[in-house]
Amino acid sequence: MARPTKKRSTSTAQRSQFQPQDLLLAGIGALSLGRKQVTDAYANGFEDAAELGNLAREVVLGAAQALNSKVLVLRKKAKAKAAPIKKKVLALATEASSQAQARLAPVLARLGIAKASAKRSPSRKKPGVRSRRAA
Repeated sequence: MARPTKKRSTSTAQRSQFQPQDLLLAGIGALSLGRKQVTDAYANGFEDAAELGNLAREVVLGAAQALNSKVLVLRKKAKAKAAPIKKKVLALATEASSQAQARLAPVLARLGIAKASAKRSPSRKKPGVRSRRAA
């Protein structure tokens, strides 16, 4: 008695992947089309090319203006949301700084270190500024 055989399906063919030859042929085709378009533009004159350049410039400027308006709207929203947070952070930072100075002031006084002043005395020159002698 013969053994029953199972048929194998041939529909599981692998997808063909891009080969270097395909890329080379696509490049040659693109080069050929570009060359044909250049010869057509040269034969028909460059008026169409100038119009195309102006049209492209207008499209780019329109897109830039639309994008700029969207960016301005987003910037305003971000500033509105960030302003209260910034105010809270600055308040916490100044409070922490004042508390640290208040706690460290007695220790620094015992060590003989005075609190640094933020202003320079008017008699001192700025660093890097030298007076020139007349020759």
